[in-house]
Amino acid sequence: MKTLIAYFSHIGENLQNNEIVELTKGNTEVVAEKIAEFTGGDLYRIEEEEPYPFKYDDCLRRSRREDENNEHPAMKAGMKLNMADYDVIYIGFPIWYRTYPRIISSFIDAYDFTGKTIKPFCTNDEGTFGISLLEMQGALKGANLTDGLAIRGLDVLSSDDKIKAFVQWEEKTQH
Repeated sequence: MKTLIAYFSHIGENLQNNEIVELTKGNTEVVAEKIAEFTGGDLYRIEEEEPYPFKYDDCLRRSRREDENNEHPAMKAGMKLNMADYDVIYIGFPIWYRTYPRIISSFIDAYDFTGKTIKPFCTNDEGTFGISLLEMQGALKGANLTDGLAIRGLDVLSSDDKIKAFVQWEEKTQH
């Protein structure tokens, strides 16, 4: 069986250390690539059919609307995963309004995770999961949801040791 690193990452304006900065590569993508490097797992970028806005405030407005209305935006057509190939799945996302973007709900809805080990990771300005793990627990019926890894966006480029420890700790608990 193989490992999958599925992630959604926002490119554009982002909040970092309480300041708006422009990212050409999203923080969550940086962490996902490191997890793939350390595990040898397959990378899968979760993309939305209608991209989230580049501007930070516009992105937050859309995110808030989707969250309040429990919208699950369409994922971009393209590569369809064969989940039967994977037993361990890392799911990564930024935290928006104390939880994951609703495109993650769309990804969760698209597949059966029964019997899979799910290892969540997130990035945000505060380095916490907010309520996202509670939401994932409710959405991923039949899956084994492990403790996750939260990294501040400001720290993603200097988090190799933290990511390695997370990956290694998770591997030890599986054997």
